[in-house]
Amino acid sequence: MSTEDQIADTVAEAPRVSRTALIFGGRCLVVVALLLAWEGCARHFGMLFFAPPLATFKRIVDIAASGALITDLVATLRVSAIGFAIGCAGGVLMPFVLRRLPRLTLAIEPYIQASMGIPKYALAPWLILWFGIGDAPKLIVVSIMVFYVMFIQVFAGIRAVDQRLVNMARIAGASEMAIARDIVWASLMPYLFTGLKIAMPRAVSATIVGEFLVATAGIGYSIEHARQLSDTVGVFAGIAVAIVLVLAIHLVVDAIERRILAWRPVDRDMEL
Repeated sequence: MSTEDQIADTVAEAPRVSRTALIFGGRCLVVVALLLAWEGCARHFGMLFFAPPLATFKRIVDIAASGALITDLVATLRVSAIGFAIGCAGGVLMPFVLRRLPRLTLAIEPYIQASMGIPKYALAPWLILWFGIGDAPKLIVVSIMVFYVMFIQVFAGIRAVDQRLVNMARIAGASEMAIARDIVWASLMPYLFTGLKIAMPRAVSATIVGEFLVATAGIGYSIEHARQLSDTVGVFAGIAVAIVLVLAIHLVVDAIERRILAWRPVDRDMEL
């Protein structure tokens, strides 16, 4: 590589490095501002309403050292993962089935939209009555919440596919399976990842809320147990763990999305 090419690459890379530094610096400033606001609220309102950040961090360390944190994380993630898998499978597969059945789509779509208005947590007493106090009620609620998010996103992605590409593929002799795999699936990937970014945190939050009602372990159970004891530090520790967990899941999904959709110029060349 010539000296001129090296200089050009350096000049082109400089704005990208500076943007990355600005983004990282901005995120650090937001974290610092939130921690300062948290500490200010704790000092102003008192321990009864706000646990100080340092006390919350120490509690998390103590819970982790005792092994209870791992137990709670495993319990919450197990239900979240199973419920997410069930809801995601239905939410992704059903739009592909309805894509080939337009009349059936027109018939059942209003009912699917109407059923979204049912308060999912209001079903908890009925689910406990039918399925007991095990994981089943939580799994059902998580699966339902994930299903609606993924169904809407995937269905919107299928409807957004350029029909001209589908028609050209049919003229070229492509099978419906090939069209679904190579055109429809590839086109709806941005919608799919948008659904994942929404559905995964909701799966975790739905599991935690379910653990408030029926659980013997889990982040939600830990928060509810601390609340019953008026342990504000324990409540804030559970909330902080839940926030970190959701953030970690988002970062993993975002990294996978960037890797899979790296070929898209709109993502690769986008500038803030």
